[in-house]
Amino acid sequence: MDKHLIVTQDRDGSSNEVCNWFYRYNVPFKRLNLDSYKIIDRNNDLYLDYFNFDDIDISIPGKTKVNDENFTEKYISIWYRRPSASVENMVIDQTEPGLSRFLLNKIRSNQKSELKELYKYIFNSSLQGSVVLGNRLKTRVNKLEILSLANKLSICIPKTRVISKKSQILEFQKEVNNSLITKSIYEPIAAMDDDLKQRHISYTNELTESILDKIPDYFSPSLVQERVEKDFEIRTFVMGENFYSMAIFSQNNEKTAVDFRRYDRKKPNRNIPFTLPEELTIKIKELLKIIGFNTGSIDIIKSKNGKYYFLEINSVGQFGMVSKPCNYNIEYHIYKYLTRNEEKTS
Repeated sequence: MDKHLIVTQDRDGSSNEVCNWFYRYNVPFKRLNLDSYKIIDRNNDLYLDYFNFDDIDISIPGKTKVNDENFTEKYISIWYRRPSASVENMVIDQTEPGLSRFLLNKIRSNQKSELKELYKYIFNSSLQGSVVLGNRLKTRVNKLEILSLANKLSICIPKTRVISKKSQILEFQKEVNNSLITKSIYEPIAAMDDDLKQRHISYTNELTESILDKIPDYFSPSLVQERVEKDFEIRTFVMGENFYSMAIFSQNNEKTAVDFRRYDRKKPNRNIPFTLPEELTIKIKELLKIIGFNTGSIDIIKSKNGKYYFLEINSVGQFGMVSKPCNYNIEYHIYKYLTRNEEKTS
């Protein structure tokens, strides 16, 4: 039977809420949690170990089977919500005793690389869906590439530099005649202390005078941008042609003024539905088309001078924070998006 496939992770709450709509309307679907290596078939009550590759059989051309699961069947829809799988915990073949640590590490590294290639083949060549939401292999984009692309499409971006010397910070500060912020080039750090009592998260931070005084003359290449004086922030979730935007009035709270993710539970920011200007929407659609995304969460600033500054895009960004405050019911609309072809033929 043709089914709907949701490729995600075990603890993704947004996936749970979309799955609830499949349950509600009794629509058969399959959920694949790549972090726990389990495959769940809600239609047939199957719960199988997955991605340990204990039993794999691939014929080229022909079938692709993993643990008796046929990956050459055609699905009505596939939602690549969180399609990243780590091979770190997969079974690695036993090696001969007496090998040097260097050679052993090389062998294990090679086996992990082969498992990654196998994973790519299964998801890139075998799985097929009439409706596909998300990118099967591309879960993130290079922040610097996206900023460069946005600029080429005449989308306004903050003045940006990657620098490694304190003197360059001071030069940049004079150039923009404003304060600066710094953020991660790759992804923010989120880690716990050894005793699991304290969590550490890297946020976007303003380079204040006190921070500048502590910065050494030379440091690892870092992303620095002009601080845009914002009217408010915007989080936009994109699904196909649909844009769901929320204005976040974070500038009125000192705690959230630079990064709204520093949530103030005692005094939450005001959030309201918002509609992006049509010209900006058209340009963002073109950007998404170029990078091969049909869904994602986008961060934008509306400045006090009326300009809209594009910051970044996250293909697997949270959308519940937009859905609930704005009453968009995005989870239901994702369900409708995935099942739309089925409805046409029923």
